[in-house]
Amino acid sequence: MCSLKVCLVFVAAVIAISCISSTNAAVFTQPAAFHPAHPGKCFDKITRRAMLPNKEYKPKGICAVMTCDIFRQTINIETCPYVEMPGCEELPSDPNWAFPKCCAQFKCMDFKTGKEFIVSA
Repeated sequence: MCSLKVCLVFVAAVIAISCISSTNAAVFTQPAAFHPAHPGKCFDKITRRAMLPNKEYKPKGICAVMTCDIFRQTINIETCPYVEMPGCEELPSDPNWAFPKCCAQFKCMDFKTGKEFIVSA
């Protein structure tokens, strides 16, 4: 049987590894529209924005970052990762903050010290 200290360290390590391995950002791709008034740019019909190639755009009210791939004629949209944090409490987030600050945060407890800490997605 292992000592309590060794068991707690092992459990903390397993939780940390599982948290790292279960974090996956969601990246979506949509076809880019092209607007005659904005040559050489992607046009996003949802945000009604002309986008320069390879420049990041963080639209207000949407927790995401968008980029234009002019060669593939697509708009890539990266959203917050899906995170599993067993034993942690998800804190409220504000979708009006810019990406990635608008992503979820979690309040967790360090099993070894008993202190709370915050983990960002």
